[in-house]
Amino acid sequence: MSPVSLFLVFLMIWLIVFFMSLPFGVNVSGDKIIGNAKSAPDNPNLKLKLLISLFISLIPTLIIYWLINNNILFNLIINFDY
Repeated sequence: MSPVSLFLVFLMIWLIVFFMSLPFGVNVSGDKIIGNAKSAPDNPNLKLKLLISLFISLIPTLIIYWLINNNILFNLIINFDY
């Protein structure tokens, strides 16, 4: 697997995990600030969510990398009975 392919697999997994983590721990602001939506969060904790999604997405990326480099995934596809 080339480094570019590995990066693209990581990026796709990271985006899915990051977008799944966005709604967790969000507290809607009780104060009404002019120019903000009523549903705007007080503190979305984006830096923490970025780091957590980075480490969580490393696990499936490394598993996919291992499956492809050891030809396990290829052998499963070839030996699949239709």
